[in-house]
Amino acid sequence: MNKQKLIRLFSFTLMLATLTLQAEPLPLVPAPAEKNLAITEQQAIALFYQRNLDLIAAHFNIDVAAAQEVIAAAIPNPVFSFNISELSPEIFKSSNNSQPLPGISPALSQLIETAGKRQLRVESSELATEAVTFDLQDTLRTLTNAVRRDYYSLLLAQKNLQMAEDNFKRYHEILRVNGIRLKTGDIAETDYTRMEVESLKAQADQDQAQATLKQARATLLLLLGWPENSMDILAVEAWPKATSTITDAKQEQLVKQALEKRPDLQAARIRIAQAQKMLTLANRLVIPDVTISAYYQRDPGNYFTDSGGVGISLPLPLFYRQEGEISKAHIGVSSAELALTQTEQSIRSDVIKAMAAWKSADAIAQRFETLVVTRIETLRKEQEFAYENGAIGLLDLIDAERSYKAMMLDYYTALANRSNAWADLLMAYGEEVKL
Repeated sequence: MNKQKLIRLFSFTLMLATLTLQAEPLPLVPAPAEKNLAITEQQAIALFYQRNLDLIAAHFNIDVAAAQEVIAAAIPNPVFSFNISELSPEIFKSSNNSQPLPGISPALSQLIETAGKRQLRVESSELATEAVTFDLQDTLRTLTNAVRRDYYSLLLAQKNLQMAEDNFKRYHEILRVNGIRLKTGDIAETDYTRMEVESLKAQADQDQAQATLKQARATLLLLLGWPENSMDILAVEAWPKATSTITDAKQEQLVKQALEKRPDLQAARIRIAQAQKMLTLANRLVIPDVTISAYYQRDPGNYFTDSGGVGISLPLPLFYRQEGEISKAHIGVSSAELALTQTEQSIRSDVIKAMAAWKSADAIAQRFETLVVTRIETLRKEQEFAYENGAIGLLDLIDAERSYKAMMLDYYTALANRSNAWADLLMAYGEEVKL
């Protein structure tokens, strides 16, 4: 894919996100029974494309690279000089036309670059622009992962807050009922005090969960550029679903696809080609450039009053033959090749680690979903029913509530870990975001 197609493709992606949001500034989903606004993961990513300051700043690098192309393609301007000679005070004493005029000598010179140096600079700058475009795509890849992770952190904070609120409501209801039973003498005051303490702890957990939610929201909004009317933004309660084409693929296949798709590797390959162009240019610097000049001279003091001529000048590479530039260019090629090898190894490591982490996180989450969640919910209801009917004591009920709370928090954490692992796998794989 050539540079122009690459830039158009990337610009189209950003334009698509921008136009989508301009057509519908932020089609948020109202949360039930609240004034808060809910946003999907894809809406968060689209907002990030439009408003993230780091991404906007990174886009300036393409403009700088394009400006460098203009500089590299520029042809040296000709140099014009104009000299006046044989000035005499007698010239200004009389306006007689027979009075001799001063000598003048206009000249024009033009530098001509030889051995295709200018074309090599143009090709090198075009490759640099293409590499910077891939750099921007790589920045987009890593920052999109940050958006996903912060989105899942917000979703986890919401689930934990819901859990804390539900837990506090249950303790509050049990405390209300036990208050009535205390007045009738059905329970001891110590049992009521224990339940009161547990209720206060549940309230403290609720306050802490609320603070964590606000922190997670602020972190996400910072990446999204703080859209208007977004102080109470929430994440739509939907954890991401893994794509079977990725999760079912073999490790070697994923690594191969990542090596084809990752923009950082494509940028590294292009920089090798650019370094090779610069090496060729350094070798051709030994061939001197030529300056051609032409002049006209009018000298009233000479026998031939009017004369002209042309000239040519060039430096002679006798003492210095660009050895330093050539050596530096060789090092540039070696460094670019080393960077390519390092990037390939890093991609292999990223994919393998991300795939292993996702499989582990997915297995843990599935065990919760199939073995734990339903059983712990049933056990909690059974313990509450048994306590209401006097089959178990207050300590057993408190222990059941604590176990349920701890298990559900672990379950939500497992879902968040699996989501983060999936986001890391997408980043390592280099999948393009679809809006």
